[in-house]
Amino acid sequence: MCFALTICLSIRQKLCKKVYLIRLKLQNNNQKIIKRTLSVFQITHNPIEASNLTNTVVALTFSKAKLASVAAKQVKDISKDVEKAVKNSRFTGGLKQTHHVDALGHKTMDGLLLVGMGDEKEATEDTFRTAGIAAGKALAAKGVAEATFIAEGTKSVDEKTAAVAFAECVALAIYRFDDYRTNLTANDKGKFKKLTVLADDKSVTKEFTQLKGLMEGSELARDLVNHPANVCTPSYMAETAKKLKKIGLDVKIMGKKELKKLGMDMMLSVAEGAAEEAKLIVLKWNGGKKGDKYKALVGKGVTFDSGGYNIKVAMMEYMKSDMAGSAAVMGTMCALAKRKSKVNVIGVIGAVENMISATATRPSDIVKSYKGLTVEVNNTDAKGRLVLGDALAWVIDKEKPSEVVDIATLTGAISIALGNRYAGLFSNNDTLASKLLAAGESVGEPVWRMPTDKAYHAMLKSEYADLSNIGGRTAGSCTAAAFLEEFVGETPWAHVDIAGVAMAGKVFGASNSNGLDGANGFGVRLFVRYLEN
Repeated sequence: MCFALTICLSIRQKLCKKVYLIRLKLQNNNQKIIKRTLSVFQITHNPIEASNLTNTVVALTFSKAKLASVAAKQVKDISKDVEKAVKNSRFTGGLKQTHHVDALGHKTMDGLLLVGMGDEKEATEDTFRTAGIAAGKALAAKGVAEATFIAEGTKSVDEKTAAVAFAECVALAIYRFDDYRTNLTANDKGKFKKLTVLADDKSVTKEFTQLKGLMEGSELARDLVNHPANVCTPSYMAETAKKLKKIGLDVKIMGKKELKKLGMDMMLSVAEGAAEEAKLIVLKWNGGKKGDKYKALVGKGVTFDSGGYNIKVAMMEYMKSDMAGSAAVMGTMCALAKRKSKVNVIGVIGAVENMISATATRPSDIVKSYKGLTVEVNNTDAKGRLVLGDALAWVIDKEKPSEVVDIATLTGAISIALGNRYAGLFSNNDTLASKLLAAGESVGEPVWRMPTDKAYHAMLKSEYADLSNIGGRTAGSCTAAAFLEEFVGETPWAHVDIAGVAMAGKVFGASNSNGLDGANGFGVRLFVRYLEN
């Protein structure tokens, strides 16, 4: 019996190795095919002058189809055409509305895109974001290559803030992921390439240089999530990280041998059933003062989640996105380097696949964590917390960060609680929580604070180990956060659960109703604002 079992396991190991090599070959072939250029979209600045009104001109419009004052002055020579076009349409200037007006006979303009802002008195920075998304979608649908935006602020939002918020969300809206579509015609492909912003404030130019870095980080995160799981494996994540050395990041990759030596058996247990070995990816950006402590970001990178032996019974096709937290961390680190941010930040990614095989972790298995706590794995689908727990404990022990924030598509329960409007925020430190709340609100990626207290920790008791990895049927998001809190000690810590927002097809501003296709890069803009402020 034992001899037969030994033969079976030997055969399995050889088959797994063969499958892994085939997958690696396919992955490498895909990497040769995919030559994606980040941020081909350009944003430039010119002063507000009639001679600069070129291509399709984008003008803000308030309630009752009232053109914003600066735009009204600039297009007064076609004002009658605009009035007639609006009168014969349903356009009222409501938030998110758009309406294209042909500029017949105009010397430089090809057309005028009216973008609704709603009530002028209620306009906020987020209103400009929402309008930017609507404009970007309309420009992409129209098939134009270039557009010119007449920027202006309101009583509560200055011109520069308005211009940057609007341009940022045009960039988010025109993003496409066509890497695997081989039959697109020239007319099907994305055409929009350049937005010129007309503004009186010359400092907008510098802001756009910084914005480009932010958009490249966001786009990297979105690409990683949108790639299929047979391409974006732990190895692919590691290779992508290595490429970021070129922009000034320090990168270190640790595989199974190193992780075993470190005692990160909790993280390794998740990858036991996969042909791909686990990777701990460490990225450092040293842009701050020498000697200043790092702030740490930790991302869950489950590149595909079958659920393990507690197999998922529905929506498994979406489980390629279970690494969205790690994508946000890598995108943030890319953005910080591109922007030359004056901060010291360490990003840690635990990259694994959660698969089923003869060697996969079984329900009721007990594993030892990096911190020394033993954990009974009572549900193999609650695996992200096993990865994060070891990664959090390791970075706190080795790097002594001043504060640490983890981000993960951790629980379906958070989307039941908050829908796709907010990410869940859990923290042991009010000051850190306040910084993240403010950052999320200011960039349109809002988070909602949820409770963590002793009652949720008590739900994690195990009869056979120090902890169970699940806490029962109720309060799933809170018990998951409580599990993570067991591994952070006294270090200021926050956990951001993005399971409800990472692939919800939304950019989350106050209006939260403009859709985007696929991954939205939630977390990159939030983290950059939090870290730089």
